[in-house]
Amino acid sequence: MARTPKPTHDLLLPAATGWTRWTGTPAGGCLRVAEFGQSAGVFGKEVQHRVLALPAAHVWVLPAWLNGESAHLRDMAGLHLERLGVRVTDIEHGLQTLRLSEKDGAHLTCILALKDMPSPLWDMSRLPDEIVLAAACHALPADSIVILRELGRLVVAITHGTQLVYASALSAHRLDDHALSELNNICIQLGFQRVLGRIESIVLWLEGEGDLGQVERVTGLSARREPMPAPRLPAKGTSTLTPADIRSARAKQQAAARTRLVALSVGFAVAACVAMMSVLTTFAMQERSLLREKVAALSPQASQVLDQKKSWIEAAPAVDPTTFPMQVLLDCMKPAASTEVSMTNFEWAPDRLILSGRTQTPALALQYAKEITEVEALTRFTWETPAPTIASDNSATFELKGGITP
Repeated sequence: MARTPKPTHDLLLPAATGWTRWTGTPAGGCLRVAEFGQSAGVFGKEVQHRVLALPAAHVWVLPAWLNGESAHLRDMAGLHLERLGVRVTDIEHGLQTLRLSEKDGAHLTCILALKDMPSPLWDMSRLPDEIVLAAACHALPADSIVILRELGRLVVAITHGTQLVYASALSAHRLDDHALSELNNICIQLGFQRVLGRIESIVLWLEGEGDLGQVERVTGLSARREPMPAPRLPAKGTSTLTPADIRSARAKQQAAARTRLVALSVGFAVAACVAMMSVLTTFAMQERSLLREKVAALSPQASQVLDQKKSWIEAAPAVDPTTFPMQVLLDCMKPAASTEVSMTNFEWAPDRLILSGRTQTPALALQYAKEITEVEALTRFTWETPAPTIASDNSATFELKGGITP
């Protein structure tokens, strides 16, 4: 057994005395689920697509023959409305054109323009996805004048074939001579503009209101009474109309959604950072515990290593060839003048060296003092080479001091 699809679309529609909400599927019929007052209505919460049907009092619906390319119909329609004294501030969102027929390069066009009126919604947080004309939600009889009520006002809708060409609210409150005279004036004006097609009948979607005989006598057209058919959901994308207050509410919702998205992104990033820091902290604590265990295991060995290091430092002068006393003495005898030097004193420590000696002449003492500073093995010392002391027999004694700057 086939399952009935669950209604997923909402239609907010003006009825004879107040607003009604209908629900259904795009390919199926609609079911009325709620009724509201005359001022506004509200959409359901759990729906996928919301459609707001505006009454005729909120929209200019006018036919016109427009000359030019079909791609420029909307611009031409805007100029036509300006000539009629109707100004549309936002052509992109407040004006729509429906091409009905073409003749000799001119296009018979139905122009829909939003009036500067607030949207009939109680809750602006549940915005419609599409805004259409209420008359477009009913299957209108072909080549006819339909009279119905919307929110307590009489409305006339005229079709060209099966398509709507004109719709307007009447000033009369009842379907009497005044209302019929107003209807005749509308037909005469549309006839002068050559936009009124062949009208076959007048259809009253009114329960017990209006005299069919009077209607036929005044208008000269056959009249009949029919029950208003249940509305149908219009196809998606059939309307580009969007009132200014709904555009503003959408912009606020989008801005709030972006703010929430940024806040959530920041929150996720902070949570990820906190989680990462927690993981790193746990890992660091585990590593610290392992290191402490290793240090505790190596502490006895470390004390032995320190003792061994101290012993090696003490023994270093005796085992390091660069600091061995005999090696240092041999390095002191590398200068060429050392063969003429009689060494009288040799004092050595790792950071200092004192040499005393005697030569036959002062020149040999000076030569030795110069050459010892050039010995590569002794360049780590900074030398003090005072002038030698000259004896009466022209011999010379000297004392050289070398130190290592810490």
